[in-house]
Amino acid sequence: MKNSSGLRVEGLSKVWGRKPVFTDISFSQPAGTIVGVEGDNGAGKSTLLKILASVLSRDAGQVFFRDVSLDNLSRWRSLIGYVPQELALDERLTVKENIRFWAALRGSGKKEIRQILQAAAEDQLVADFLDKPIRESSGGMARRASLVIGLLTSPQLLLLDEPFSGADQDSRMQMLRRLDSLRSQGRTILIASHEHWILEEICDNILRLQQGKIVA
Repeated sequence: MKNSSGLRVEGLSKVWGRKPVFTDISFSQPAGTIVGVEGDNGAGKSTLLKILASVLSRDAGQVFFRDVSLDNLSRWRSLIGYVPQELALDERLTVKENIRFWAALRGSGKKEIRQILQAAAEDQLVADFLDKPIRESSGGMARRASLVIGLLTSPQLLLLDEPFSGADQDSRMQMLRRLDSLRSQGRTILIASHEHWILEEICDNILRLQQGKIVA
């Protein structure tokens, strides 16, 4: 039976120049689960998430979430949230100003932005340092702010690339608790990480990329 409510990846391939990143990979992820993607550096973890986030094109294969095709970009992008490995935060701005900027960029009006900032002021992930510039924030603070920004559109499919990189233990535990809560709400979450113990802690299943294939 097809996984019509979750994520389906069928025969996905990506080539850089003449070098295949991965070839003909397929997997299915039920809705309301957290799946990890691990592998050595260069295995294609970030490339996979960038394709699913519609940041990179694919060379072959099909991707569906809730039976919406990745080719239907407007509908697809309305369903997903993406937090890249590279922090998409302006270091000159405060956490609050970064949240305001990204909310406006994603089409929120003034009233909605006020509501978003009010919610951020009560959000344990960022409430204590909303007025701190990113350049003065710790790595964990920046990661928590990135997660909050990734959740601005209430995505049903959340794509996280190395979300715990540079974060201290307290920040990691706070993010894990939030992800667990999102899963209980029925969100579908895909996490690429090289930190196996964190994936074991939170994931329902772990995929391992090796030499262009899913091997486990």
